[in-house]
Amino acid sequence: MVTTPPADIVDNLVADWQRTRPQTRADAIQVIGRIIWLGRQYEEAVTRMPSNPGLSYSDYDVIATLRRAGSPHELTPTELGRRVLLTSGGLTACLRRLEAAGLISRRGVPEDRRRLLAKLTPKGFDLIESFVDDRFAMAEEALASLDPQQRATLEILLRRLVSPIDEAT
Repeated sequence: MVTTPPADIVDNLVADWQRTRPQTRADAIQVIGRIIWLGRQYEEAVTRMPSNPGLSYSDYDVIATLRRAGSPHELTPTELGRRVLLTSGGLTACLRRLEAAGLISRRGVPEDRRRLLAKLTPKGFDLIESFVDDRFAMAEEALASLDPQQRATLEILLRRLVSPIDEAT
């Protein structure tokens, strides 16, 4: 038996639209609004993790991306841009912050000195290793109320929502 949880911020948002602009169909916001809200809550939770040394979610995303790229843990900004959830301007600012903190280094690409490779430093590698497991544990905890079948169904449904957006970009 599925029970409906109590009203949340998205229910209130939809109710406000129905009250002030009844002709607006806000049903889709029941899903999309929760996806956006959950994403923001998760990002904020990552920044508040006790093991997080003060990184923003974007900073974490970039150094985690360099870590999972494998040795030598370096990528061009273009490659990073395809793998992280940042605009090119946001990525540039993030790379500058991480370089100033000594978590990455940047050097010219031998074939084209105008392009810079971002490389995880030993300090950056140790930092990501120190709290990546906590981040994955947080994700597990967030899904703890779902059984394996519900998790699989949710994954499939979310993939279906992502596909049309990917095709449009």
